[in-house]
Amino acid sequence: MSSSGLYSAVMAVLLCILVGVGFLLTRYRDRLNNAFGTGPKAIKKTVDVLPGVKLAVVEIDGMKVVCGLNKTGITALQVVGTADQDNV
Repeated sequence: MSSSGLYSAVMAVLLCILVGVGFLLTRYRDRLNNAFGTGPKAIKKTVDVLPGVKLAVVEIDGMKVVCGLNKTGITALQVVGTADQDNV
């Protein structure tokens, strides 16, 4: 077998593996989220700062975290305390 034929065979096998993994991940997404989830999350308050920019207080695993939300993503800004404190 020539090197280009071997290369093509390896690429075909890798493509099949990637398609299979993608299929399995989409099929078992909910089970994986439940198994590897870190705990309950809740958005407590949100404030619009600018158009497209928000600040949110989020409860994650018993801690309150102030997060910045914008078009490009989410950024944790400050941990403000435990969830049982009502200082926010």
